[in-house]
Amino acid sequence: MNTRHGSLPFFGITSETPDTDTAIDEPPSSSSRTPTGNGGKLPTLTPFWRERFFEAGLILSMALYYIVGNPKLPYLYIAPLSPLLNQLIALPFLVIFAVLCWYRLPVAIALLPLTLPFYLQQRAIIGEISFSLAEVTLAVCLIIAALRLFVSKRDEISWAQLRERIGPFFWPILVFCAAAALSILVAYSHRFALRAFHEEVAAPVLYLGLALVYLRSRQDLQRLLFALLGIGLLVAIIGLGQYALFRDQMALIHGGLRLHAMYGSANDVGLLFDYVMPLGIAYLMARVPPKSRLLALGICLILLAALCLTNSGGSWMALSLATLFIVALSLRNRRLLIWGSVAVVLIVAVVGLVFHAKIEHFILNWHAGSNGLGSIGKRFYLWQSAWQMIQQSPWLGYGMDNWLCHYSVNNVCFSPLHHYWITTVNGQPTGLASEPELSHPHNIFLHVWVSMGIFGLLAFVAILILFFQLFVRVLRRLSVATLENREQLRWMTIGVGAAMLAAMVQGMIDSSFLEQDLAFCFWMVVAALLLLRVQVGMPWKRVS
Repeated sequence: MNTRHGSLPFFGITSETPDTDTAIDEPPSSSSRTPTGNGGKLPTLTPFWRERFFEAGLILSMALYYIVGNPKLPYLYIAPLSPLLNQLIALPFLVIFAVLCWYRLPVAIALLPLTLPFYLQQRAIIGEISFSLAEVTLAVCLIIAALRLFVSKRDEISWAQLRERIGPFFWPILVFCAAAALSILVAYSHRFALRAFHEEVAAPVLYLGLALVYLRSRQDLQRLLFALLGIGLLVAIIGLGQYALFRDQMALIHGGLRLHAMYGSANDVGLLFDYVMPLGIAYLMARVPPKSRLLALGICLILLAALCLTNSGGSWMALSLATLFIVALSLRNRRLLIWGSVAVVLIVAVVGLVFHAKIEHFILNWHAGSNGLGSIGKRFYLWQSAWQMIQQSPWLGYGMDNWLCHYSVNNVCFSPLHHYWITTVNGQPTGLASEPELSHPHNIFLHVWVSMGIFGLLAFVAILILFFQLFVRVLRRLSVATLENREQLRWMTIGVGAAMLAAMVQGMIDSSFLEQDLAFCFWMVVAALLLLRVQVGMPWKRVS
C-alpha cells in the first residue's frame, strides 16, 4: 500500500509504504466510489481494507483446501467419491490461494505461522502421499516467488543484499544445514533422517530465506509476529473447548486431565506457547493505546488458562522467567529496575531457604508414576543414556530422527543394534523401561548433538550466541535512536528475545527445536530479529 492509514484499533497494524512491488496506486479521483457505466457508483475498498480482504482470502482458501476432500479429516470428505475425485474437488481452493499469493506474496509468507499447529494432521496430496499444511503453503509460496522472479524479475534482490541481511548468521546456518544433511548418510534409517531433514531443517530455513527477501516493511514484520501470537490463541481456544466439551478425549496422566488440543502431548502445547506467549506479554507491557493493551490482556489470559491446564511444569518455569525478563526490560526507571531486581532475588532466596525441602520433594516427584519416580529423576538417566550414545559417535551423531533406533527396543524403529537406555541402576529401576518410545533425550543440546554431531551442535550454539548479541545491540540502538515507530519496534524486539529465552529454558529439559512446528517457530524468531535490525537501520559493523 502506498497510503498511510490509521492503525487497527487493537493490534496497531498500520498501512505504510513498503519497499516492495505490492504498492497499489491510488485512483485519480478522491471519491471513495467508482462510477459505473450506467451512472451509478460502486463502493470500493480503501487500501487498508483491501489488505484485510487479501488476508482473509488467503486464510480461508488454504483452510478450505486443507479440509475439503481430505481423507485424514472426514468433515468434508465425500466418501462415495474416489480419493482422486475428492482431491480434485479441493484443488480450486489451492488455485485461489496461489492467485492471491501472486498479488500478496509478503502477506502469505507472514501468515504461514497459522498453519503450524496442524502439522500432525497432514493433507493427502496424491494417493497416500501427504504433507503438512505448512509444507504445502511454503511450497506454493516458493513456486510463486520463482514465477514472479522468472516472469518480471520485479522481486529480485541481489545476492549481496540477501547476504547482508543474514550477516554473520550465514556461516553457522550453512554449517548447521550441512551437518544435518550429512547425518542422513550415517543414519541407520535413511528414510527417517531424510524426512526429518526436510521437515525440521530444509523447510524452516527456506522460510527464513523467503522472509528475509519479501518481508520488507514494519507492517510485514508485525503481521508475522501477530500470526505467531494467533496460533497460540487458536490452540488455546481449541484446547479450552476440548476441556469443556470433550474431556473424555483428553490425556489422563497421574490422575489429572491435561489439555493437548490438536497435539498428541500437553507438553507440546507448552513448548509452542514458549515461542508465542512472550509476544503477547511484551505487547501488553508496551506503550500502546489502551484498547490494544486491553485486547492483549484478554489474549494473554486465554493463553494462561490453557497453559495452566497443560500441567506442563517446564512451560510454567520458562514463561515465568520470560515474563520477568520482559518486565525488567520494559521498566524505564533504572532505580525501580534495580530495587525490583534486588527484591525478586531476596524473595527467591528466602523462599528457597525456608521451603527448600518441600521444593526439592515437589520437583523430584513431579509427575511421579506408580514406581514413585518423577519425570525429573527419569530425565537424569535419559541424559546419561544420551551421553553414552554421544561418546560412541561424537563427530557425526546418529542421524536426524534416529534416536529411537539406538536408544531402546521399540516398535517405532526396531533394530538389532546395541541400545543405550539405562533401565536399572544398582538393581533399581530407573523408570525408563516403562517409556521405551521417548522420541528425544529431553535436552535441546543433547538432541542436536545426537542427531547431527558436534559440528551441528557448535553451529547451533553459534546461532544462539549471535542471536542474543544482536538482540542486545538492537535494544541499545532503540534506546538512543530517534525513530518514528520506536515503541512498536521496541516491544517486538523484547518479545522475540523473550520468546527465544523461554524456548531455550524449557529446552534444557525438553525438546524445543527439532519438531516441525517448533523448528519453524525458531527460525521465524531469528528472521524477526534480523528484520528488526534492518528496521532500526543498524549496521552489522560497529562504527567507532
